[in-house]
Amino acid sequence: MAEFGGHVVPIEVKAGRAGALKSLHQFVAEKRVGLTVRFDASPPSLQTVDTRVRRGGGSERVQYPLLSLPLYLVERLPRILDGLEAVS
Repeated sequence: MAEFGGHVVPIEVKAGRAGALKSLHQFVAEKRVGLTVRFDASPPSLQTVDTRVRRGGGSERVQYPLLSLPLYLVERLPRILDGLEAVS
């Protein structure tokens, strides 16, 4: 996790291409955060994740924006997030 603009931004790092993001889905369901970031080997993208997570005895729908960035952009994350904030 990191803090940008007074908001907590969960960050997940994957060794290869996008995989299951179970822990990230669960974190978003519990903490109700907005934007999330994933660093992996994929090209940059911004998508809306729509999934279900197990909670209690059932499941809950979770939707959130996921910014995927290649690992080499990790040091530029603050600037990238500032740019996204300026656009929204």
